[in-house]
Amino acid sequence: MLFNSIGYLFFLPLSVAAYYALPPKWRWVLLLAASYLFYGMWKAEYLLLLMISTAASYFAAIGMEKQPTKARKKPYLWTALLVNLGMLFVFKYLGFFSEIIAGVAELTGASGKLPVWNILLPVGISFYTFQTLGYVIDVYRGVAKAERHAGIYALYVSFFPQLVAGPIERARNLMPQFREKHDFNPAMFTSGLRLILWGMFKKMVIADRLAMLVQPVFSQPDYFHGIQIAITLPLLIIQVYADFSGYTDIAIGSARLMGFRLSRNFDRPFSARSIAEFWSRWHITLTTWLRDYVYFSLPGKYRGKTAAWRLNLNLIITFTLVGFWHGAHWNFLFFGLLHGLFMTFANISKPAMERFNRLSGLASAPRLNHAINVMATFMLVSATGFFFGQHSFQSTLTLIRNIADFHDSGIKLMMMLQNNDFIIGVLLIVFMLWFEYLVKVRNFSRAFMNKPLIVRYSAYLTMLFFLLIFGIFSQQEFFYFQF
Repeated sequence: MLFNSIGYLFFLPLSVAAYYALPPKWRWVLLLAASYLFYGMWKAEYLLLLMISTAASYFAAIGMEKQPTKARKKPYLWTALLVNLGMLFVFKYLGFFSEIIAGVAELTGASGKLPVWNILLPVGISFYTFQTLGYVIDVYRGVAKAERHAGIYALYVSFFPQLVAGPIERARNLMPQFREKHDFNPAMFTSGLRLILWGMFKKMVIADRLAMLVQPVFSQPDYFHGIQIAITLPLLIIQVYADFSGYTDIAIGSARLMGFRLSRNFDRPFSARSIAEFWSRWHITLTTWLRDYVYFSLPGKYRGKTAAWRLNLNLIITFTLVGFWHGAHWNFLFFGLLHGLFMTFANISKPAMERFNRLSGLASAPRLNHAINVMATFMLVSATGFFFGQHSFQSTLTLIRNIADFHDSGIKLMMMLQNNDFIIGVLLIVFMLWFEYLVKVRNFSRAFMNKPLIVRYSAYLTMLFFLLIFGIFSQQEFFYFQF
């Protein structure tokens, strides 16, 4: 069931109304049933995988907690890792590796034709797998208690607002909330509605409209060159941001209607002054998950120059995994690898850049230095857009080759400027970034809530009007559902 569907328009209010109508001790039953219904609407068979992941991590955590030493806990930990990562490998990565093996066999002249497995990817498996793995690792490390209530734990894994595309919640944040008594809170309820409206606006008005400009370039790369590709790359990154952060706003808003507080997943990433800062603001729950469970687990206890190089290598490994998490494609591997290399280069060149800033005078002009760093970061992130998507790697190479062809760029630019969809898209981008600046930096929300009731509701109706007039109502899937 998509957030931007008629079905969800009925499903959410009914779920919220039933939640508050039931006695608190039975609310978890309603939410669990609603979550399984929500997920099963895609494909009922997917529920079996969700239940296997839930059961494996639930029993492994209880088994670990009964053991006195970490050595005796490890069999339970490895069982949970094997089940969860095994399912993720089979359904997400088996096709990728079987293609590589088949290709190598063909090159070496191996007899027989090896099969290539292409299995339909269950929606949300990358998200709930990481959520269950984070839980069992926390129990193994002793930073979380094993949940004994099977229903509460199953709800933690499957909670419908964040099930299919995050945020990736930690047990210590979300699980205790299922035991709390949530009375109806008008302020939290209206805050949730505002987030849902803003998320829908970002998805249906901004992201889906930008997709009409972006998709043709990646699906037919031979027909686009120079300035067309150069403008499309940042549009792609902004489209993905509007789409994914729009989903996150709807998820957080939906949970707030029932009194639940989900983790923040975005924090104005296009204001970042470095690639490292960008990832501290973009898909925050994924990057912090990989930081805590992958980066800090890699070998790094070295001294001197060896320590610096080892930490940089760990950074490259971690962000290559960030790319590979997004999809089993060469594009995503290069996407993650590039981000890791960019951060490694920034670490290595930091003394030289500080010296350059002093000599050039940028150190004494902090606002100019800040603006240059923001623009440079956005350009680097946009450049990695070549590799962000499930288009073929051959299409990526074609785009890289064609971007160097700036023949007739002036004419092509004028044609783009005469395209109404392009102009509307740019205006919407400016509005989105300006509005989020007001909310996050200028504390617009508090000032807005102090306005008279007629002013607030006029603003809501205006945004709803623009959503109805300019929204794309073809029920486009959210971009991150493919991961």
